[in-house]
Amino acid sequence: MSFKISLIDGQPVWDSLPVAKIVNYPLEKRDYKPFVQARLCVSRESIWVRMWAFEAIPSESSTLMVNLNLFPELSDKYISMAASYGGLLTNEVCGEQRISMAEYLVLPRVKSFASEDLQGIYWGVVFELPRTLLTKVYGSNELAANKLIKGNLYKIDQSDCSEHYGCFYHVNFLDKDAYGPKYFGDFELVPY
Repeated sequence: MSFKISLIDGQPVWDSLPVAKIVNYPLEKRDYKPFVQARLCVSRESIWVRMWAFEAIPSESSTLMVNLNLFPELSDKYISMAASYGGLLTNEVCGEQRISMAEYLVLPRVKSFASEDLQGIYWGVVFELPRTLLTKVYGSNELAANKLIKGNLYKIDQSDCSEHYGCFYHVNFLDKDAYGPKYFGDFELVPY
């Protein structure tokens, strides 16, 4: 079953969007499985991804990542955006090579945040990717209702004290291409 991504007008109203939950930690032998949520939407100008992780004391290398192939019928290339709690950002177009989005002269706007609510203490990030990048990568930026895209959401940390590997769609993290298209699932664009 595909996860629904809302087509919107204007700015996102985050609380009105469906929530993807990362609860799959296939390598975890302990109980350390940070609860992660994500919301995605597409406006006329941008692709929006908001992710947040419930961790009271995250390590500097604690990372939230999204990989999306917005035109799987045209190309194997996918967009990868990641942000760590310590402030490290990675924004690439991946395919046969990994190319920084800066080489396309288009970068996502990134906003980090941290807070707490009744569920606990959390940190997170919002990526706003201009759709102009899609034309440069895929030759099109037409995203309409019922279109299927491919991708996955991740929560990873490779630090010694809190190492973990989480995903939305199942991943074999022992595979050298664990973050590639082999482990992508379906996302469907919907007009609500």
